[in-house]
Amino acid sequence: MKYSKSEKLVARELFELALYRDYEKLKSQIASLNIDEPHDIWELRDLLNRKSKEFDKKYDYRYSILDQLFAEFICEGLLSISELKDLSKDRQNYIKTIVDNMKKWRDL
Repeated sequence: MKYSKSEKLVARELFELALYRDYEKLKSQIASLNIDEPHDIWELRDLLNRKSKEFDKKYDYRYSILDQLFAEFICEGLLSISELKDLSKDRQNYIKTIVDNMKKWRDL
């Protein structure tokens, strides 16, 4: 399924929203750390390096993988199914199917 012009705009907004929420989650995680000892700084550095790699891999904006990516964002709580409302009904249903399948696989 190709993305229409209007869907491309919506998709970019959804992508940016998930990214923002993920950054906020990381900021909360960092804020909750107790950095009392010098070695804690290196643990923070390791966390940030690991998260940087995860973000680089995860936030890949290609239309060919966006439906799968949106499903992953939903499963991670970064997006909700209701936020897909401005995408076509067919695309919404397709992403919901991916989400359902992902949940089934996680339950195995």
